[in-house]
Formats: sequence, structure tokens, C-alpha cells
Amino acid sequence: MFVDWSTPGRRDVLLPSLLPRLVRALGLAVGVGIAYFLAARLSLELLTKPDGVAVFWPAAGVAAGVLIGMGRSARLPVVAGVIGATVAANMLGDRNIWSAIVFALCNAGEALLVATLIDRFFGLPFGLDRLHHVIGLIAAALVATAISGIGGTLGYVFFHTTAPPLTIWQHWFASDAIGVIAVAPLLLELFSAARDPPSRRELFEGSLALAVVTALSVVVTRLPNEAWAVEITIAAPLPLFLWIAARCRPVFAATAIFIFALTIVWTTTFGIGAFGNPDLAVSERILLAQFSILVQSLCALVLAALFAERRRHIADLLDNQTRLRAALKAAREADQAKTSFLAAASHDLRQPLQTLTLLQAALRPEVHDDKACSLLAQMDRAVDVMNGMLISLLDINRLEAGILRPSIKDFSATELFDSLAADFLKPAQEKGLEWRIVRSGLWLRTDRQMLEEMLRNLLSNAIRYTDHGRILVGCRRVADSARIQVWDSGVGISGEDIPKIFEEHYQAPRTAQLGGFGLGLAIVQRLAKMLGHRVDVISTPGKGSGFSIEVPLGPPDLVTQERGAAATADVALSGTVLLIEDEGGVRLAFSSFLRSYGLDVIAVGTAEQALRCVAGGMIPDLIVSDYNLPGKMNGVETIKALRKTLVRDIPAIVVTGDTRKEILDGIALHHIGIVVKPAQADEILKIVTSLVPVSAPQTVH
Repeated sequence: MFVDWSTPGRRDVLLPSLLPRLVRALGLAVGVGIAYFLAARLSLELLTKPDGVAVFWPAAGVAAGVLIGMGRSARLPVVAGVIGATVAANMLGDRNIWSAIVFALCNAGEALLVATLIDRFFGLPFGLDRLHHVIGLIAAALVATAISGIGGTLGYVFFHTTAPPLTIWQHWFASDAIGVIAVAPLLLELFSAARDPPSRRELFEGSLALAVVTALSVVVTRLPNEAWAVEITIAAPLPLFLWIAARCRPVFAATAIFIFALTIVWTTTFGIGAFGNPDLAVSERILLAQFSILVQSLCALVLAALFAERRRHIADLLDNQTRLRAALKAAREADQAKTSFLAAASHDLRQPLQTLTLLQAALRPEVHDDKACSLLAQMDRAVDVMNGMLISLLDINRLEAGILRPSIKDFSATELFDSLAADFLKPAQEKGLEWRIVRSGLWLRTDRQMLEEMLRNLLSNAIRYTDHGRILVGCRRVADSARIQVWDSGVGISGEDIPKIFEEHYQAPRTAQLGGFGLGLAIVQRLAKMLGHRVDVISTPGKGSGFSIEVPLGPPDLVTQERGAAATADVALSGTVLLIEDEGGVRLAFSSFLRSYGLDVIAVGTAEQALRCVAGGMIPDLIVSDYNLPGKMNGVETIKALRKTLVRDIPAIVVTGDTRKEILDGIALHHIGIVVKPAQADEILKIVTSLVPVSAPQTVH
């Protein structure tokens, strides 16, 4: 691609945009060149004799650190600066132009190879806050210096010394590798600190630690030239490195490494301190110094990386805990919102069912035609089924949360079987199945709603998986329990599938193609565990299955109560009821129901109206109030206010569709009867009868 510089407009646009970039690149090249030149001249002053190779080459670390820290955009300026500085430093010594060029190319290529390897395997930006990054930097330094050492050795062999090539390569490799390992980390971490500055605490504590390191370095230069001093010089910095690594970022550990490396090289070169022992050969002192720098660098860098990872993991853990707390708080709020919504939905959905139940109860004494009575009975059963379905739907979340508690009551098996027959007789007949119920006079003690839900699931499965034959439902006494059984002549269940059928969404191969979701038996098992009922299965593939549920028996004297239950409809009550219900339809239905049993009813819609009634001199025999009322007071608070005004503990009932445990417990705490909507008329009448006077039975002529 060619640029037409002759066009004035094009030249005016490109020159202003290129000029700053060229200035920055030139400035970088000059800056790196100066730093490299100074480091190189220092190294050239520290030459071994007779081969003349530098023992410590910090310039290699300068070039590699700048290239890695500044990224790909700095490669050309840094390479240019390294080449220029190497040539200048060598020409000022005793080197010729050709060897200077060879050394320059080797030095630039070495730094470029280190940066390329780091970029290739770890990416940029690069820091030493991870252990594998430290290992990667050391590995890249060893590879690059080993390769550049070959070129440098050739330059020495052709243009200068007659020393063995292997010796020259070893010195080049060792001096450059130590230079990269000791100096490059300092530059890399300075770039990292520029991107993410340390806190004031880290700056203060890190600066204090580096001051101690500097003081220790001065002490090292004053130690005598004895063997024990070398051991102290190597071991003494390790506690400081541990302190710096544990409390500060890797930039402070890298600075400490650099300080100690310069101290060791200085004492080795000038024969002072621990590494200036004149009894040792120069080569031995050099080897000891290089070993000391390498050991201290590895220890400091590895410790700094490990503690940096630990701090990062702790920060991640704290962040995860914070997010977990937030998530838990959100989950609790969502659960509370769901509970509130279901409570509101429960109230709103139960209201029309309660109205329908009360209207039917009020209508029943007025209907004498057999056909109309039959239709009314069918309506009763339909309402009961709707009520059961509604309760199951609204309470399923409480069942899953483990907060749904069984409501244990005594009831007859006959009532239970009649309810089941009313719903399942027709579906069984439509499939051509024989429907048979073995009646029983036993009374059961359990949660009727939950038990009926269990049996409905069993009967639904029995009809679904039976194409011919019969469905049998029965109940018989077994010791102190009643065993309710559901038998079918359907497809049956194989022995290996029986342990799995109570798992959610599991369907046996024989039944999978017949539909269903695999939830019915899972619900049966969950409810059985909650009620403490035993569930057994007997099945033969191709012949059918039998399920049984063992339920505790109720008191024997309840059989006589069952026979007298029908007399409840003939009970005549007396007294005045103050009814507080804001829903007009429910208020009308409840009033009609209570009046049908001889009670006088004063019906109002709010707590304020009720208080005005008693303030005007009315003294009710019973207060019946909805829980949710318009205004500031609910049903319980309204009853308390009425009792306080009348200065007497008037019997009271609260009617509610909110089934939360804390609501029901709060109502019972004030000695107030509870009716949960939608309630059966007999249940309401039973509670009312226990609270108001009973007159002589009505006689219907």
C-alpha cells in the first residue's frame, strides 16, 4: 500500500497523527538505551579474568522487563535501544565493531525471545502474583539465555578470547539468566503497581521492610571474609522475604531481590564482606555469588506469588460470601414475597368457595324435591373436590419447604370412600372397569386432606394403567391400625422397578408410554413420611398391583357419634351473632347460613361499624370476623377492641384463608376459634354450637 504524500490534504491529516507516535517511540528507544547502557557499563566493569565475560548482566533484565511490561507496541523501540546501547557500551571498551554488532543482536534477540514466550503462553499484561507465572518467567529466561549464549560464544571465539567455548557459554548463560531473574521482576511489578497502585498501608509497611533490607545489605558488606558469614548472608534475608511476601505485593519482594543481588555482586567483585574471601578462587566466589542470588530470588518470588494467590483466594472467598449473602437475602425476600402472594391468592380464591359452601348449606333445608336434592349433593361433592385441589395447589410450596404441618382429626372411613367414589366411579366405568368399594365402619385418625390426596394419586394411577378388569378399594383393621388398600388388574410393576417408583419423574418402562409425569407416587411417599404412615406395594407384571396405607385408628366411641351426626342439621341455636365481613357476597351467605339455625345476625363490613354497634348498646353472644378487614385493624385486633369495649370475654371466631402458621398461632393465642376457608358447613356449625346456647331441636312438619 502506497501513501500519496504529494497531496496536501493527505499530508495535513497523516502528519499530525503520526508525529506523536514517532516521538513516543523515539523517546522509549532513547530511555531504554540509556538504562541498558548504564547497566551494561556496570556489568563490563565486573568482568572475570582471563575470559572477560561479565558475571552479572542486569541489562538483560532491563530489556526483558520493559518488553514484557509495555507489550507488543514497545518491541521495535526497545530492540533499537538495546542494539544501540550494546554497540556503544562495547565500543567504549576493548571490543571491535563486529563483535559489538554480534553481541547487540544476541542481547536484543534474547530479550525479544523472553517477551515472546511470556506473551505466547501467559498473555499480557503479565505479573508475578501467580506461581505458574514465576515458573514461566524463569523457564523463559533459561531458554532465551541458553540460545543467546550460543551466539555470544561465537562472537567471543571469532573476535576475542581463546578461552574454551563451553566456559564462555556457561558464563554468558549464567550472567544473563541471573540478570533476567533478578532485575526483570522489579520492572514487571513496577508496571503492575502503576496499573493497580498499592494501598497506603502496603506502601508504608513495604517501605519499612525495604529499609530493613537495605540496612541488612550494609551489614553484609561489613561481615568478615569467613565461611559462616556466607551462610548468614544467604539465610538472613529469608525471614524478611517471608514478611514482605505475607504482607505486601510482589513489587516489594522484587525490589528486595534487586537490592540483595546488587549487594552480593558488589562484595564479590571488590572482595569485601562475606563474598570477598581471598582464600577462594575467583571462579568459586563467582559461583557462590550466583548461587546465592538464584536461591534468594527463587525463595522471594515463590513466596510472594504464593501469598498473592492466597490473598486473592481470600478476597474471592469473601466476595463469594458477600454474593452468597446477597443471594440468600434475595432468596428469602423472594420466598417471603411468594408466601405473601400465595397467602393473598389463598384468601382471594377461598372467598368464593366459602360463599358457595355457605349458600349451599343455607339452601339445603329449603330443598325437598328428590331430584333437586340429588343435584345439590352433586354440587356439594364438586365443591369438596375444588376445595381439595385448591388446598393442594396453595400448600405445595409449604410442603416442599417443610413448614406444612398435618392437621390430625378423627373421621370415618365411609366418608372418605364416599368422596373417592363420587370422583372415580365415572372414569372407571368409562373405561369399562368394575368399581368396587368394601365399606368399613372404622374411624381413622390422620390428616384427611393429605390421606385423600394420597388415595387420589393411587386411584388415578390404577385407572390409567388398567385397561380391563376391576378397581378395588377397601379398609380393614390390622392390630391398632387400619389398612387402606387399592387394588387393580393393570399392567403391573416388575420387581426391579418397585424400589424406584416413588422417585420423582421415574416411570417404569411398562407404563412410560401410557402417560403421566411420574409425580403421583412421589407425592404419596412424601405425604406418607410426613404423616408417619407405612406404604406397601405388591405387584405382578401383567396381572396388576396393590398399594396399601396403614393409618392409625380413631377412638371406638366415635362410631356412635357418626350415627348422631345427622342430628346436627336439626340443631336450633339461640343468641345474637355480630358478623364482620367486608365481602358482600360472603357476608350475605354467612348471614343466611347462621339465620337458618335460629341465630339473630347483625352483619357489618368494617371494624369501625362493629365498634359503633356495641357502643350503641348491642351485646352479642358471639363475634364472627374475617381476618383481613379494611382499615387499620384485622379480625383479631377488632375482637380484642370489642371485648375491651364490652368489658367481657365474648366468644369469637375468626374466619381466614391465610394458612400461615404464624397467623393461625396468633389467632389461637387470644382464645379465638378458627375457621379456615373454605370450610364445610358442618365444621362451621360445630364450632358455633360449642360457643352459643343450644335450644330445643327444630321439628319439621
